[in-house]
Amino acid sequence: MQKSRVNTMTAILVLLLASLATTAFAQPGRGDSGGRRGPPPEAIEACAGKSANDACSFTGRRDDTIEGTCFAPPGIDELACAPEGGPPERGGH
Repeated sequence: MQKSRVNTMTAILVLLLASLATTAFAQPGRGDSGGRRGPPPEAIEACAGKSANDACSFTGRRDDTIEGTCFAPPGIDELACAPEGGPPERGGH
């Protein structure tokens, strides 16, 4: 019974992380101004040679180590490293 609960919790966490990552790396439409247009090159490089759901890490804009999981963002042909807990906050706050 305990193993089943752990598997269920893991599945929920993976789905939540995938949902957050997809939102974090969503590309703006034609009418949008500014904003990121996909994952940063460092996030893509962190998953080179890896498979989806593999652990990954890369150095962020503030020279901090960002750890996460490789996933396939929509509209991108390569895997990218999705940060644990979603993207870091903008503006350094």
